[in-house]
Amino acid sequence: MAITHIFFDLDGTLVDSLPGISFSATEALARVCPGKTIPDFSPFIGPPIRDIFQLALQAEDVDLLDRLCLAFRQSYDSQGWTKTKVYPGVNRVIASLYDSGMICRVLTNKPLVPTLRILRHLSLDGFMSEVITPDKRSPGFASKIEAALDAQSRHSLTGTCALVVGDSSDDGAAAEACGFQFAAVTYGYGAAHRLTRPSVHFKLKQFADLLEVVWSSRTSSIGDHLDPDPIRGNTSCD
Repeated sequence: MAITHIFFDLDGTLVDSLPGISFSATEALARVCPGKTIPDFSPFIGPPIRDIFQLALQAEDVDLLDRLCLAFRQSYDSQGWTKTKVYPGVNRVIASLYDSGMICRVLTNKPLVPTLRILRHLSLDGFMSEVITPDKRSPGFASKIEAALDAQSRHSLTGTCALVVGDSSDDGAAAEACGFQFAAVTYGYGAAHRLTRPSVHFKLKQFADLLEVVWSSRTSSIGDHLDPDPIRGNTSCD
C-alpha cells in the first residue's frame, strides 16, 4: 500500500534541537542549582524536559524538578528555541513530499508554543497539515502513543499507508500501537535504528533517503499515482 500520510518527530528528526535545549537547561541549572556540574544532555534528548532533567541528573526530588522545568521554560521559550537548526535536506524533501500530495504531520513531545515557533522560523510550518503536541488538547496527552492513537482515530488511518519517522523508541512504539510503518533515522539522538522491538521497517542514514521509501511504496502499488489532489483529499488509508 502506498504511503500517503507521514508523522514526523521533531527533535533529532527534522531539527537539531540540542544547542537550544543545552543552552536553556544549563541556564536553568545555574539559576536553580548554582555551582552544580553541568551534565552532557545529548544522550537524553527526545523525552519531555522533566524526564531529561530526571535522567541527566538522576534526580527524584519533585520540587527540584518543578523549579528546573519552570526555569527551563522561561529560558527556552524566550531564547533557547532560536538556536534550533534544521537538518540538511529537510526543507527540500518536505517540500517535495508536500508537492506530491503527501499529508505531513508533526508528532512531538515538545510543547505547542515552541514547536510552532521553530517550524515557522525554519519555514516548515506551511507543509504541515497538523502539529500534535502533548498540550495540543486538554487534558494533555500522556504519551506519544496516546497522541498517535488519537490522530489515527480522528483521521480514520488504517493499514500501512501511514509512516512514522523518528529517532527514538517512543516514535517506534507509537507507530506499532497504530499499526503504522516506522522509519528510524540514524543521525538523531535516540538510536531508534538499533531497536529490535518495536519493528524498524526502514533506516534513514540521511533525511533525503525518505524520498526513496515513499516513491517505492507508490510505484509498488498498482493504480497508485502521484496526482496531489486525490491523495490530499482522502484522509483515510482504506
